[in-house]
Amino acid sequence: MTDDQTFATKLSALIDAARANGEAPHSYREMSSAIEAAGGPAMSSAYIQQLATGKRINPKIHYVEALAKLFSVPVTYFFDGVQAEPEPARGEAKLMAMRAQELSPEGRRQVMDLLDLVERYERAERHKTEEP
Repeated sequence: MTDDQTFATKLSALIDAARANGEAPHSYREMSSAIEAAGGPAMSSAYIQQLATGKRINPKIHYVEALAKLFSVPVTYFFDGVQAEPEPARGEAKLMAMRAQELSPEGRRQVMDLLDLVERYERAERHKTEEP
């Protein structure tokens, strides 16, 4: 990994983004518990902190997979050539999904219809800009 895109930098970016969005888990202890509760490998809060601060490097792949699952990112996020910051849209998508759960089935269908309409519009706009 390059100096500015270390495993620690990428993990810290995920943690900071989760904290900024008010998403759990907030502490290393909560992260450790969430990973274990999801059936992942046992990771102590101290080990996660060491990974996030760069005191430990090159974790085994099963730890990387568990962290990727916890933060809903692909495993490749942690490797070279992948952006160092999580996508802001991911938080928006989670918020939309959570709000949609509160809607009636009819309301969810209307939201999906609206999303389809916006997607078709944006696709048409992209197509127009790509034409010579």
